[in-house]
Amino acid sequence: MLAMLYPLVPSRIHEAPHLVARIALDMLRRRNDAPDPARIAERPAGYGGIAWDVSTPTVLEAARRGFYPHAHIGPMKWWSPPQRAVMMLDQVHIAKRFRRTMRAAEVTFSFDDDFAAVLDACAAPRAGRTPLTWITLRARALYLRLHEEGYAHSVEIRNADGVLEGGLFGLAVGPVFSALSMFHTADNASKFAIVGLYHHLAQWGFDAVDHQVMSPWVASLGGVVVPRAEFRAMLASPAKVAVAPGRWRALYQPADTAAWQPADKTARDIAA
Repeated sequence: MLAMLYPLVPSRIHEAPHLVARIALDMLRRRNDAPDPARIAERPAGYGGIAWDVSTPTVLEAARRGFYPHAHIGPMKWWSPPQRAVMMLDQVHIAKRFRRTMRAAEVTFSFDDDFAAVLDACAAPRAGRTPLTWITLRARALYLRLHEEGYAHSVEIRNADGVLEGGLFGLAVGPVFSALSMFHTADNASKFAIVGLYHHLAQWGFDAVDHQVMSPWVASLGGVVVPRAEFRAMLASPAKVAVAPGRWRALYQPADTAAWQPADKTARDIAA
């Protein structure tokens, strides 16, 4: 019921009739291939059609075209928003105060240690929010499969007792890693996860992290909002990635990341 009401909140209700019309049309003309960037709807903004086929080749090709499958109810749908929140990995800004926090933290950083637990924690109800999540049973099965095939990855942050306190999961697509969801149950845990991810990805030759929607934390780190065409150009740039599909292994812990200096230093990094 909450999922059915999701399009009717004041900020989205003006798009609801267009979404219903588009879904009805897609039901009549079923397309099983990857979504076409030339067919992206203006209303609802970024809608690319029903994701009838979510096989691994189709999902990966869609991602290379700037789409991701998403739905709170009903069939999964392809989306490619007009603007994308992106972190360029040579422009990450880590304040001195947070560097000190990372050095003092008694936590461990890992990759792909418990993807299912991270996925479920991201889907769990958050304090002060509705229990509605886009990580439905269909989405969960999709990303578990992509993880087993070596394309989707998780980050785990554990405390000194080994308890999972934060993390994220996402999909590697050429030179871009798409961070799809994160969670935390302790202060700074998701921040440790994302900054540690940036550190590793930069060392492995990735260019950027796609966050879909800008958050205050990503903005404070130097994230930018780019138009769809610019984001697609990032995806199409030659990849220099030094890791192949498969399980990832952590090279650095938060104390190591506290000393990391991204390639493109700016005056504000030095002054922070």
